[in-house]
Parts: sequence; C-alpha cells; structure tokens
Amino acid sequence: MEPVETKQILLEVRNLKIQFQLKNGKKAKVVDDVSFSIHKGETVALVGESGSGKSITSLSIMRLLPIPPGEIASGTILLNGKNLLDYKNKEMSHIRGNEISMIFQEPMTSLDPVFTIGNQIMESIKRHQKVSKNEAREKSILLLKEVGIANAEKVIGEYPHQLSGGMRQRVMIAIAMSNNPQLLIADEPTTALDVTVQAQILNLMMKMKKDHHSAILFITHDMSVVAETADRVMVMYAGQIVEEALVKELFLNPQHPYTRALLKTMPSLDTDVERLPSIPGIVPPAYALPDGCRFAPRCQFAMDQCHTTLPEVLVIDEAHKVRCHLFSFSSKLPPL
Repeated sequence: MEPVETKQILLEVRNLKIQFQLKNGKKAKVVDDVSFSIHKGETVALVGESGSGKSITSLSIMRLLPIPPGEIASGTILLNGKNLLDYKNKEMSHIRGNEISMIFQEPMTSLDPVFTIGNQIMESIKRHQKVSKNEAREKSILLLKEVGIANAEKVIGEYPHQLSGGMRQRVMIAIAMSNNPQLLIADEPTTALDVTVQAQILNLMMKMKKDHHSAILFITHDMSVVAETADRVMVMYAGQIVEEALVKELFLNPQHPYTRALLKTMPSLDTDVERLPSIPGIVPPAYALPDGCRFAPRCQFAMDQCHTTLPEVLVIDEAHKVRCHLFSFSSKLPPL
C-alpha cells in the first residue's frame, strides 16, 4: 500500500442517483445519493456484498451504463473538475482507455477471442497515441514484460483461450495501463483466480500504479484484499455508502453495524473457529427497499427509528463518515 502522493482531487462523484426501468413500469433505485472523491495517487476500495451497487457505480463513471434500461437520474461525475455526464459518446471514447481504464473480473468476457493478444493491446495504443504499427507492437511487448510475462514475443501472437486465467488478467492490466491512465477502475479483478495468483496480480497492480502514477478505485467484497491494497475504504450497502474511513481506522474502529458484520466474516489467525460467521438475510433488491435504514432488517442493533427513517450521513471526523441512527444517541456499539 503506497502513501497518497497528493491531496489534489482527481475524481469527484456528487449525489449520484441511478435507476433502472422495470417491466411493470416502476423504477428501481440501484444507486441512491452516492458521493465520494478519489485523490491523485490514491487507492480507494469500494466494498460490499453482491447487489450493493458497486459495479453499477463503476460503470457509470466509465459511461458504460446500459441506457435503457439504466438511467442516471441526477448527480455529477467530475474528472479533473469536468463533468463526464456532459460529454457526448464520441468525447467519452477519448476518455475511456486513456484517462480512465477498467479491469474486469473475468478477462475472457473482455478480451476478444478472435483477435490475438498483440492486436488487442496495439488497438488500445493506436487509438490514443500517434504511433506506427511497429512502434505499437514494440510498446505492446514492453507492456507484457512489465506485467510479468517473460515470453512476451510469443504471447503477443497468441489468442486469449491459449492463456491461463492469471496470464489473461495480466494482459488485461497491460491493456488498461497502455496509455498511462490517471484512474484505474478494478472490478473484482482477482475473484476468479486462485490465492497464489491473486496475490501476484494484486502486487502487480500496486507496482503498475506506482510506476504509472495512477489512482485506483478497487471494487471488491473481500476485506482481506482491502487491507492489503487500500488507502481509504467506502462501504456500500443497497445503493448507498454507509461508512467511509481510512483503511486502518475502518479496521480498528468500524462504526456501522454492516461494516462490523463484514469484518467478522474475515478469517483470522487469532481465532480458532470451525466456521466463520455470516450475515443473516440478503441485500434487498433495488425494487423492494425497506423503509428507513436499508440494513435495519438484518441489523442486531436496530431501533424503532431505524425501521421508519432513513439515516443521514454523520461526520465522525474529517476522514470518517457513517450513515447510522446509533450516532444520534449517546449509546455506542459494543466492542468487536
């Protein structure tokens, strides 16, 4: 984990609301009033269970949200102070892969099976840089070597199905970093990999971030990955960010019951248990959100107010915020 290089804001999302049109004519709130910022050189983790709205948030930043049925109802997404929602599709095509890049969970769905690895890296380079075909090829070979592929001259002529999962993910990182993006969005990039390869990919991403001076938005449900990579953490639940803090503060002093529940599901060398605890219930679907706090039906600390009134975001200190009714009262959560 690298220190934040500067406090200059690179990306700022303000009051983002995303909804999807349902077949019955109603609209589902998938992302609701989400605000956050990412500074240059910073690694920020966005965590939460499946269905929390993490991937939809990242797709909206890339302007890859399927419209329809998706719709950005309100809010702004500022990159270096410019609102990406004002850009036309052609303008955004110059931003994607150049200023912002994305690594997806399963590279086989992102890499084109009918083109060689070299063609796909070269396409990304030639789209945003004025270079010849030979120069693009040389850059592609250097990128493959940079991501730890030793026989780059051979791999550049191979097809995605000829590579292992870890190799394909390294190729995806090479493509994502080919134009030195300011922001790299990594959406569960190691979930489909075994533990050893996962560690290699995480180390590689951190190295590439340092070498290319990029910021990272890391989307995951794995809190152990967060502990290894992030400077700051945002916890998302049912379309809202319920807690935000520096990574050390979040692990030592979690304030939202959902954050605490996530941390309890992590394996630890300090505890000897046969089975890790789980969070009872499921994330509510966006078309059937409960009244009040969205975590209340699963929360062991829920009060009457939690079931009727949506809590506001409360500032604990400059870097720590929480959306929870418990902090309107003198009561505190018991120790973990």
